[in-house]
Amino acid sequence: MLRKHCFRALLLLAPVLVQAQQTTEYPNDYLSPEFHAGRRAAFREAMPNNTVGIFFASQVRVRSNDVDYQYAQNKNFYYLTGLDEPNAVLLVFKTPVTILDKTGTEFIFVQNRDPQREMWTGKIYGAEGVKNRFKLDNVFTNDKFTPGIFDLSRYDSVLSAYRNEDIFPKYKRNLDPLSRMATIVDSMIVAQNKPFANFSFRNIMNNLRGHKQPEEIALMEKVVAMSCEGHNDVMRAVKPGMTEYQAQAIMEYHFKKNGAEYPGYPSINGSAENACVLHYITNLRKMNDGDLLLSDCAAEYHGYSADVTRTIPVNGKFSPEQKIIYELVLEAQDSGIAACKPGAPFAAVDAAARRVINRGLVKLGIVATEADARKYFPHGTSHHLGLDVHDMGPRTLNEGVCLTVEPGIYIPPGSNCDKKWWGIGVRIEDDILITKDGNRNLSASAPRTVAEVEKMAKQKSIFKK
Repeated sequence: MLRKHCFRALLLLAPVLVQAQQTTEYPNDYLSPEFHAGRRAAFREAMPNNTVGIFFASQVRVRSNDVDYQYAQNKNFYYLTGLDEPNAVLLVFKTPVTILDKTGTEFIFVQNRDPQREMWTGKIYGAEGVKNRFKLDNVFTNDKFTPGIFDLSRYDSVLSAYRNEDIFPKYKRNLDPLSRMATIVDSMIVAQNKPFANFSFRNIMNNLRGHKQPEEIALMEKVVAMSCEGHNDVMRAVKPGMTEYQAQAIMEYHFKKNGAEYPGYPSINGSAENACVLHYITNLRKMNDGDLLLSDCAAEYHGYSADVTRTIPVNGKFSPEQKIIYELVLEAQDSGIAACKPGAPFAAVDAAARRVINRGLVKLGIVATEADARKYFPHGTSHHLGLDVHDMGPRTLNEGVCLTVEPGIYIPPGSNCDKKWWGIGVRIEDDILITKDGNRNLSASAPRTVAEVEKMAKQKSIFKK
């Protein structure tokens, strides 16, 4: 191993791939420069008068000693620029200003070319590369970002979330470029006593990122499809004696085989009582005959994440008790999906699904009252989906909104109910796109009904030996 630089060389290749997207050797379905320019224009249009928008790239983060985590760009910064490099800041103004003898409404400061560093980490765009690739006019290297770079006194407030993004140094002797620029901005804001327009900022980004554009929907369709392929093969391959991590390996093989850069989030593969742990990611247990396996796993592709969950019998056949709980969750999910209508409040989906589960658990005698049902269905039914697996979005379901519908029932051993229900954990999750006239289930290619799941379990898998 050639220490952290070699590791980083493998992990920071995304900019190289983007630059090479014109060729046939690399993917060519990244978001276009026109998409990002349109999103900046939409942000600028929504800005209150006399405000400035400030967006920082993400920090490079240390995993341990001299090894960094794989770089992940700040999603707001990526949404507005497409740039997947650190040490950059974007300024957006409502009306034209002049900075460093350039006049405009958008200015970006990026890291400089460094041949020695590029030998280890891969190609860096530099100012000219960013200008040419992303069609940004006012591009400068980040060493040009100095105190007083623009006149903050002209503005009433700042649209930014950088104070919550952990980009300030703590115990560093030498500031990295990103921390240095953030410190300059923060000093200017403090000196001028300028407030943050947090409510306006959040509303603007919720509305923009929450309503997916056609290019985004195309990427969502791809990432959901490759996620479903993984789920389907786990249904085919899983059997008693396998481990949870082997199910995870099968799942993530299909993500990577189809071009996903990462899993969308740490893969959850919980069997038996582990299925009752909502964010179980240990994935170490050996699965036994009669267990259920809850797999909450999905890919991330070109920045966009899917989020799909299926619960399957390890031996290919639901027990009578498992089938009862599963079909109650499925009924609740169908009710929640039916509530996904344009113009409906976001909360309507949870209300519809929860109604079914509350009544069902009472009818089964698992709880005495509907109010008690939350003990076994403790989470919300839905969240927005997109650049983040728990994405930004509005509280009304309008055309272009993408959300999950994921009710669940979790009855851990020792629960205050008949022992026959103990250890059953079921969640079914699909990715729903709100359309002009209703909705579309993007993850419908992964079986959901008992009959469909059991049928797929009988099919062959390349991993079933």
